[in-house]
Amino acid sequence: MERTAHAAIHLIDQDAPEQVVEPSSHDAELAQRIRSGLRAGEFSVAYQPVAHAQTLTLLNVECLLRWQHPQYGPLLPECFVSAFDDPQTARAASEFMLEAVCLQLGEMRRAGLVLPPVTVNIQPAQLLDETLCDTIRDATRRNGIDPLLLELELVATEDAATLLSTREFTRSLRQLGVRLALNDFGSGYSPLSLLGSAHIDTVKLARSFMARVPFAPRDCVVMTGLLDLLERLKMRAVVEGVESEAQLRWLRQRPEVYVQGYHVARPQAQLANALALN
Repeated sequence: MERTAHAAIHLIDQDAPEQVVEPSSHDAELAQRIRSGLRAGEFSVAYQPVAHAQTLTLLNVECLLRWQHPQYGPLLPECFVSAFDDPQTARAASEFMLEAVCLQLGEMRRAGLVLPPVTVNIQPAQLLDETLCDTIRDATRRNGIDPLLLELELVATEDAATLLSTREFTRSLRQLGVRLALNDFGSGYSPLSLLGSAHIDTVKLARSFMARVPFAPRDCVVMTGLLDLLERLKMRAVVEGVESEAQLRWLRQRPEVYVQGYHVARPQAQLANALALN
């Protein structure tokens, strides 16, 4: 496990946007090490806002898993995300994040603060996990939180395409009031046909789409076409990777686009602190 983790090490750079690294191959030892790290208190949750492009009004806050590795220091999820192919590890991480965010929402409620909607990443296969709804129901009830505040993000994979296209696998979450989002659309497995069949509320466009916007005309055409399509499908569009004023200014030409990135707001250690945008 140590060799696998070392090969994927990517320390958090506080002065630069988070960079994506190639995930390591699935490793049973790494999955077991993550589960023990969750129990040992090595993991935490950071919170990054998503805002309306034109007004910078807060839409919601994304929960981001962080690992304070005792040997390698702070690690981003890209270092260990492959271990979530293991169902037990994916469930343990989701339960940890749901409990952490519901606890903070509960503390904010008791302090009389306005509660923001939050998003939590899960693996597509977790839609098949019969315990997922119970976990959400228990965590929200225990902390006095309405499940309507929750949105689950699924990475755009082939499994996600199949499961999100079948209403049976999303019905119980819908009945709870939980929203569903497709994350990182445009990277990996992201056929346009998925948008026509998936039962989702939000599409988060991969940061790669914005890499050369607004200075590359062809990239601007692609992004414009995607945003037009999502608007016609009545799906909420969130653009990831907004890292400059020029990018934000270009996106502000559209009335119903939401943005996320270091130029908008950096991740914060406390949920309440993430409500104050740059």
